[in-house]
Amino acid sequence: MDLHELSDRTEINDLLVRYSEALNRADWETWTACFTADAHVDYTTAGGVAGSPAEAVAWLAPTMAMFDMRIHRMANVQICFEGADTAAIGSQYDTVMRIPGAAGDTAARPTYIEAAGWYDDVVVRTASGWLLSKRAERIAYTRI
Repeated sequence: MDLHELSDRTEINDLLVRYSEALNRADWETWTACFTADAHVDYTTAGGVAGSPAEAVAWLAPTMAMFDMRIHRMANVQICFEGADTAAIGSQYDTVMRIPGAAGDTAARPTYIEAAGWYDDVVVRTASGWLLSKRAERIAYTRI
């Protein structure tokens, strides 16, 4: 592995962390900037949408608003370069989200939702660096 490939791998991993942290903070501007303008995302296995990042945000923003805490992590990232400017990525993710208890009810306990699965991605090198051009989620389980 040469320095150029190591640099590309680092930049791609930074992109995935930026995606996860933007999702955690519900920072939809930063989240959307992780994708190319013509990107396609598919969150249908989680009950979401398939379409553009803007269409995904239209679903994600109100859905994620019910949670007062989100922890989204990615692991086991496998990057397979397909030429100098494209790579396929397989990774695993897990997410923990919390719905707060009823306001003012000291006996109300929050509800925690855990989900895990895989992402199948394609990233491309752009003038702005590596960006996601395709993301498909395959959910393995959800637990409440």
